[in-house]
Amino acid sequence: MADNTQEGAQTDCIRVLHFVSTLSRGSGVMSVIMNYYRHIERDKVQFDFLHFIACEDSYMEEIRELGGKIYCIDKPGSSFQSIKQLNSFFRLHAGEYTWLHNHEVYLTFLLSPIAKRYGLEKFIVHCHATKYSDKTLNAVRNQILCLPIRFMKVERFACSEAAGKFLYGEKMLKAGKVFIMHNAIDCEKFRFRPEVRERLRKEMGLDGKFVIGHVGRFERQKNHEFLIEVFAEVKKRRPESILLLVGQGSLESKIKYMVVEKNVEKNVVYLGQRDDVADLLQIIDLFLLPSRFEGLGIVLFEAQTAGIQCMVSNYVPKESSLGNVMYLPLKNAKFSWVNGALKKIKTFDNDLLSRSIVSDNAIQKMNKKGITLQQQAKKLQRLYLVN
Repeated sequence: MADNTQEGAQTDCIRVLHFVSTLSRGSGVMSVIMNYYRHIERDKVQFDFLHFIACEDSYMEEIRELGGKIYCIDKPGSSFQSIKQLNSFFRLHAGEYTWLHNHEVYLTFLLSPIAKRYGLEKFIVHCHATKYSDKTLNAVRNQILCLPIRFMKVERFACSEAAGKFLYGEKMLKAGKVFIMHNAIDCEKFRFRPEVRERLRKEMGLDGKFVIGHVGRFERQKNHEFLIEVFAEVKKRRPESILLLVGQGSLESKIKYMVVEKNVEKNVVYLGQRDDVADLLQIIDLFLLPSRFEGLGIVLFEAQTAGIQCMVSNYVPKESSLGNVMYLPLKNAKFSWVNGALKKIKTFDNDLLSRSIVSDNAIQKMNKKGITLQQQAKKLQRLYLVN
């Protein structure tokens, strides 16, 4: 159980312990947490992290720079030793924290009783999804493990109404017992910038191309197989089309093989895990998100804020739309997506002024809804401090 933190971390403010599986830069959950961490007043609220999966490309260095402490343990429940380790951790550290903020909802049944045994009473369960797992057996297991949450004395968070209804039930949601904490973004960072678009398209040899984009992990949830099927058909009719893929994941090799099989490898660009997504979105003309499920779909906020037209599956919550989104089914619907994309290409005129206006309107809607990063960070900080 390692404490990988820098010396001199702040002690004159409340500390919140975030429990996550990994500190990976490829984790959507960590991306959300780090967004809030950067924008809260860290002289009033500090974040520490307890995780159980080690990785190379992580937020560890940034967390240290921001004043956070990091602890790594075995996955709770994986062995008898892991339970002893969890007890030992809270026996030593529970008194340092005002809140335990749990992002691994299926482990609440273990974490909450142990934390409370050592005096850490304030406990947040935070749902980031609308499905228990990609894998059937894991989904059944997680559903069973999550059943006690509805009856436990905890604060119930969700990233969207859809996620709240999924985990806690419609009755609790309507009764106001679920706190909706939207996965917000820094709108100015993603605002459309014509000069960045022109520079990057020139550098990447994309002048005169229609660029279809996707940002997401190469995992079953993101449905890359369907994405490639759709793009292969689009490319047959519009050979100037390019597919830009940002992300990494366990299915990457499988998807690359499929791309070769479909004979579109010359039109697909893999960019890997990137920190400059805000810049890369400037290049894209049409954003596709055919996810099998999403808690909210924060990348959709990012794409719309950049002024991009979007086509997404009807499994993405409607709360993610700022008005520039076309929702489509997935079942037996490949050609609905193909035809939708072809229509977008046909009507595309590369009008940068119009795109700037769309981007401005999206940002105004984010502000009006109160779901910009600055607004949501203040909301979260207030909850930590007042309750």
